[in-house]
Amino acid sequence: MRFKLLAIIICVIALVQTPKTYTKNGLSFDYPADWTLQEGLNPDAQQLTLAKANSDVQISVFVHKGRIAAEKLPDAKKAFIDSYIRGMADQFVQMGAKPQQAPDSSEIGGVKAEGVKISASLSGETGSARIYWAVVGQHVVVLTLFGPDKQLNQNAPAWDLIRNSLKVVDPKAAPSPKASP
Repeated sequence: MRFKLLAIIICVIALVQTPKTYTKNGLSFDYPADWTLQEGLNPDAQQLTLAKANSDVQISVFVHKGRIAAEKLPDAKKAFIDSYIRGMADQFVQMGAKPQQAPDSSEIGGVKAEGVKISASLSGETGSARIYWAVVGQHVVVLTLFGPDKQLNQNAPAWDLIRNSLKVVDPKAAPSPKASP
């Protein structure tokens, strides 16, 4: 009897910890099964927001639909990434905080990513928006990790899972699913 109970518990834990995979229009990444994913409306990009119940942490994924060479990334940064960063800093100001920006870096899907960390304190609780951008599969990808620092640290494995598993391929070149015999 105890063995059956233990086996059931192990199966439940395995099911809960098995990540989900998002795949659409050439974009794919894994994310924790206990997180929700919402697709935004943007004619120029795939825009997704991931969140976890009972948490203030959000992860945003933005993949521009246009193809771009890596040497054109500075132009893309001027065209839309810089205004996004300013908008995020302005959100902190609107909430009554005095944000501070610092350069940062990371990786997205194995590609070196430039970034910025916008930090602020709200009602004595520190938080930040960490914004990273890179060209992945000839598309500009912008990832944002936003929330209170304590929760960001607790949810670091989710962030790592998403950013490390992210891939962008030309949807026409992606292998189509084959039916099983």
